[in-house]
Amino acid sequence: MKKLNQEELLAELEVPFPVDQVLWRATNTANNRTRGQVVAYADPRAYTDRLNALVSPQGWTRNYETVTMNNITRTKRNAEIVTGKILVTCKVTIDGLGTHAGTGEEWADEDNAMTSAEAQAFKRACSCFGLGRYFYDFDAPWVDIDDKGRPKKAPSVAPWMVPDNWRKGQRPSGKAPTGAQQTGALSGTAASTARNGNSAPPSATSNKSRQNGSSNGNSKTGEQSQSGSELDQRIAALEETVGIKLYRWVLREYGHANQPHLVRDVQQKKKILDVLESATCGLRRMEAVLDRIPEQQVSALLAKLQAPPLNEIADMPTLVLVVQGLESIVNGSHPSAAWSRLSSHPHGRHAGIRVSPVPSSRGFENEDKCIDRTELQPVRN
Repeated sequence: MKKLNQEELLAELEVPFPVDQVLWRATNTANNRTRGQVVAYADPRAYTDRLNALVSPQGWTRNYETVTMNNITRTKRNAEIVTGKILVTCKVTIDGLGTHAGTGEEWADEDNAMTSAEAQAFKRACSCFGLGRYFYDFDAPWVDIDDKGRPKKAPSVAPWMVPDNWRKGQRPSGKAPTGAQQTGALSGTAASTARNGNSAPPSATSNKSRQNGSSNGNSKTGEQSQSGSELDQRIAALEETVGIKLYRWVLREYGHANQPHLVRDVQQKKKILDVLESATCGLRRMEAVLDRIPEQQVSALLAKLQAPPLNEIADMPTLVLVVQGLESIVNGSHPSAAWSRLSSHPHGRHAGIRVSPVPSSRGFENEDKCIDRTELQPVRN
């Protein structure tokens, strides 16, 4: 087995699964239950097969941590029941790339609750490396479903979800190939070289561009490189402030990478910095109101929003919901008022996030409730 360098490995992890491994499940159904909105996914074994093929079974590990919550009331089939919840954290380590963690949860009274929670946590951890990440970019279609909620006919996948097309550079609208995949696509031999893990390293193209810019007396490339380097430093400096989980979520969501220097586009770097600064502002607002709210009310809000503990918030939509909810309590309004404010927020459409209503990743900007950044103590996730 040829050992891939970091760029090549990350590129191969992002490649979609073969079409015959894509499965479908309904997440929403029409009132007559004859049509449903279905999402694409893959069995956990497809993830393990990909990892085994790329780095060998000895090249990666995973471990699970499980926590149970008891005596939680939920509504099921129009009746209130007292049950529990299973919370699972999965840590996946890949040699040469490091470790990422993902969380999964399921109601304890559901069938195969532990298996479902573990699978969810494992897949989310893998998506931090890019594996299976493309499923989040697929718009769920409405199709005819049977009496068990399964599609009567499997929907057609988008062309960019076909592995060969992905290797040739096809991507969902608004997203361009990056890193080794971009180099392979431009070379005209992406399908064969990427399949064998031999894509040309991006550094070769980068060096050539610098040489051409130098010979032509054009300093624009150097200015962009310097700007990119400065942005990388400013982005990395916010990791401790917002916490590693939220930091990595922003990098994945807006840069499709796990390190700032792997993001090639300067505008993407600026967007990442903008969102991280927004997160910092949100955390400041949260710290400012927490001392004024009883712990019991905080716990009740988190349960209502199905949010994790405050020091484990790992995405911007959840952070926005929690902060808005906490401020609603302090202001004397009902926490659910946060939903209506979010839905009417001028930046209410948050690209790439599948929640409804969709909180804005920039929902904390330009608000006078933010305090001086130096007053915020680092939050360690």
